[in-house]
Amino acid sequence: MKKLVLAWLVAGSLLMADSFAEVGLGYSKGNNSENYITGFGALKVIGNIAARLEFTKNISENSDLFSRQDISRYGLYATYTLPLAAGISVTPKIGLNKTDSSFTLKETVEKLTDSSTDFTFGLELNYEYNEQVHLFVGYTDYGNKLDLKNIDTDELDTSNFTFGVKIEL
Repeated sequence: MKKLVLAWLVAGSLLMADSFAEVGLGYSKGNNSENYITGFGALKVIGNIAARLEFTKNISENSDLFSRQDISRYGLYATYTLPLAAGISVTPKIGLNKTDSSFTLKETVEKLTDSSTDFTFGLELNYEYNEQVHLFVGYTDYGNKLDLKNIDTDELDTSNFTFGVKIEL
């Protein structure tokens, strides 16, 4: 019975896909109070299953440690939007995320860099404002911490909460 209900939900949601792509923009507050902007584009592959390219960039710096902080994240995700009720859906995402970072220490003016690719996952809750515009709140876990010599990277964000808007095309 469980398999039948699950198959019915999956089949129904695949049939309800009504767009071929989406673009989105969001604001993120990191787990250590840094601010980020996220932009993404997704192409629907089958029904509500999509391939998403995502870019996240910090717009604030941790001024206690660094005089300059530059973090860019590039992600490739597989997403699936599951309708829950009229106007409400959930979108889990899973994929790979490449993080490029560059920091300048305050006291020494030493420049540190790190680049890593990690397995990443997240979840978004969507509200349908109208047929093409959706508001969303999401969480993304970026995986491992950055590796910066003798710097305590607990001060740097490894996950964030995002809210923003998606536009269906």
